[in-house]
Amino acid sequence: MKTTILFIPVIFFFTFSTCKKDTIEKDYFSMMDTISVQKYYPNEVLSEKYLKLYGIWKVTGTSGGFTGMGYKADFDYLLIKPNGIFGIVRNDSLITTGKILIVDQSDKNLRIDFLFEKDPGKLWIEMLQDSEKNIEIDGDSLSLNAPCCDRFNTHLTKQKP
Repeated sequence: MKTTILFIPVIFFFTFSTCKKDTIEKDYFSMMDTISVQKYYPNEVLSEKYLKLYGIWKVTGTSGGFTGMGYKADFDYLLIKPNGIFGIVRNDSLITTGKILIVDQSDKNLRIDFLFEKDPGKLWIEMLQDSEKNIEIDGDSLSLNAPCCDRFNTHLTKQKP
């Protein structure tokens, strides 16, 4: 009986001590620590209105295409750092990085082009083929919308640190 009573706190200790804390921002952003913040631009490229684009975004779905139903998401997280730096994470690995090129930035619209630093090779990413996107941010939701017909959109949710 005493053994059972002593065993219960041990089980609780190991159960709760092995719970992983939500350290998404630290872990994923640290994958891009070797990229200088001034690699692509010497100064901030986004207007103040669009600075909320920066952060860690988890893919929640896709839409568009010929059927409108989208495709199976081909990456897990989009990392966007100051001065137009982005990274793509799949299966907890940073598979590619690159530069955000501002195509159009006004009070009503932000259109960007994702310029990939390196082709991830055999790891297919739809956005590599169709990289120009209209940005729509609504609170903690981000949509990367294709500017025209029968192309794909990616929908994401901002992750809290």
